[in-house]
Amino acid sequence: MARPLARPLAAWRWVPLPEALSWLLLLPLLVMVGVFILFPLAWSVYLSFTDYELVGVKAREYGFVGLENYVDLLTDPVFLESVKNSVIFTLLSAIVGQALLGLGLALLMRIEFPRTPLGRLLSALRGVAVGLVFASWVIPEAVAGYAWAAITEKGGLIPSLLGIDERLYLRYPLETIIVANIWRGTAFSMILFAAALESIPRYIYEAAEIDGASPWQRFRYITLPLISHVLVVDLILITIWTFGVFTMPFMMLREQPSVLWTLFVYSRAVSIYKPSYAAAAANIMFVIVLALILLYLKLLARLRRWAGP
Repeated sequence: MARPLARPLAAWRWVPLPEALSWLLLLPLLVMVGVFILFPLAWSVYLSFTDYELVGVKAREYGFVGLENYVDLLTDPVFLESVKNSVIFTLLSAIVGQALLGLGLALLMRIEFPRTPLGRLLSALRGVAVGLVFASWVIPEAVAGYAWAAITEKGGLIPSLLGIDERLYLRYPLETIIVANIWRGTAFSMILFAAALESIPRYIYEAAEIDGASPWQRFRYITLPLISHVLVVDLILITIWTFGVFTMPFMMLREQPSVLWTLFVYSRAVSIYKPSYAAAAANIMFVIVLALILLYLKLLARLRRWAGP
């Protein structure tokens, strides 16, 4: 009897790679992480303890000043105002706006309308709303910022409707970028939550409905526990992105450094030529964002206990 040419798949055994070869395969990734993440982070920390400037004598002969930049920042009213605005901006734009609106739209996508004329109309309107949300996310951020700057300019669409005879972002700078950022970023949360909801079997909802569970009870005891890990991931990502958003506020607010900390860092690094001062501001905000992420992870356990049966 002829011997088979190929062995059955179950007969093959994985051959472990030598440890040196494993590290060699990881080397390109480690180099990229070191060059694009670790080195800039270390350089930013080092720079924040110096008086380095982009022009002048201190561009060549800069020295170590210790915590002087950090002390100056904590007494700088413009920086403190930008930090306060950034926290408000993140809470209202990312957490209250994008996360909740994205979850609501994802739940709306799951509703099955009856096959009646009204049901078909509601389904079509839902499709239009979802399409508009997707379009806001696909548009490049620079284009979106330019569009919002145009419609909030003096004589633009929104000031004309509100009866305001000046640039909207001069009277309501924080409110303007909060609305714009919610419009821009809600699609990501919607897609993330829609994927999480699709992973929940429908028979669980059907069994709960047969047992007499109300829509709120089904959401609290089924939906929320099963998507709680996705909720935390979404909050972490949109918090990082919202805290670090720059392009759209920059194009809308025309470099007002007191509105957001990213604009403050830009103005100090590029306009005033003090990257050491800007690096210290960026490091402080890094610590704030890290603290928020740790808080999210702590709240995840409490959320699961609250939403659990």
